[in-house]
Amino acid sequence: MEVIKQPQGLEESVQGRRIGYLGPQETYSYQAALQYVAEGKAEFVPCNTLEDVCRSVLAGNCTEGILPIENLLEGSVNQVLDLLLENPRLTIQGEILLTISHCLLVSGGSQADIKTVLSHPQALGQCRQYLAKHLPQAKQVAVESTALAAQQVLEAGQVGLAAIAPLSAAQKYGLKVLAENIQDQPHNCTRFVVVGTEQVPWGKGSYKTSLAVTGLDRPGTLHSILKEFAWQGINLTRIESRPAKTFLGEYVFYIDLAGHRCQPEVAEALQRVAEQNRGLRIFGSYPACSQGPRLEQAPPEDTLPSLRLDIDLIDRQLIQLLGKRLRLAQRIGDSEKQREQQVLESVRLLASQQGLAPDVVEEMYRLLLNYSGQT
Repeated sequence: MEVIKQPQGLEESVQGRRIGYLGPQETYSYQAALQYVAEGKAEFVPCNTLEDVCRSVLAGNCTEGILPIENLLEGSVNQVLDLLLENPRLTIQGEILLTISHCLLVSGGSQADIKTVLSHPQALGQCRQYLAKHLPQAKQVAVESTALAAQQVLEAGQVGLAAIAPLSAAQKYGLKVLAENIQDQPHNCTRFVVVGTEQVPWGKGSYKTSLAVTGLDRPGTLHSILKEFAWQGINLTRIESRPAKTFLGEYVFYIDLAGHRCQPEVAEALQRVAEQNRGLRIFGSYPACSQGPRLEQAPPEDTLPSLRLDIDLIDRQLIQLLGKRLRLAQRIGDSEKQREQQVLESVRLLASQQGLAPDVVEEMYRLLLNYSGQT
């Protein structure tokens, strides 16, 4: 099974290390665990469900757990997103990218005999086209893992029962391989995360931070979140929304970004997002996996026209923000006038932090405040 390059330091030996994964052996989670820590350098602990993986880590029975979080074909594993959100002590400490190649396994007989196909729901979804074309009449039954499907086919010993599982499961359970690489996309890949209870410190190399934001029920919530990261020049590598399961219309935004939460620009953006929204949950900052070689592209040139366009965009944004501030001040009324000195002190401090002349910024705000009082 091919593995896409892992960050350095994943195979360091740690005494007493116990890695929980969705069992039994030969699941894709098990394969990911073997790539995270070499065999013999940790004890691998099979768990019956993904919830059990999390419970084992939280109870201290495992030092780390392996969870599938995102697949190229089926998207995010919603159950894992829920588990991360529901368990604040869980922290993402690493990620693993694993190439997924599904096989159709039986204990005997031919493809024409198959009446039922067992597998994990994600695997069934990833082989949707193959099943529709070659086994349209077969019943699809979801089980907890791909390896468990293979194990159940072996134990049943029935012609007509098949499993979708990795090739290694066929070898372990002595099953016949009827077809290989049956997934809908030949370059299928699943991203796994490593969870523990300790934060990963900021060090050398590339990092990724995963988080969830519960926005306020108001227009422009997503735009206001994205704006904070854009202003700090932070690249978002993944963003999606899911219902918050509290009120109809309230959503949680799941975000992956390039950088560590301790980097100044990331920390500032996260603070701003936290201040402006209902809730912020940082799942963790961790070493980012390399996704293999990419075509090198020359960085964009800072030509005079492009710089002028950037300045024009900032000017428009400033005018929009000033207009919004004026309207808010008018709604507050006289109480805003009483807060004038506090506002001026605050903007002087902010100006100093951004390398601007505090006196100049204060004078600009005095004009703005005077104008607000006259309208």
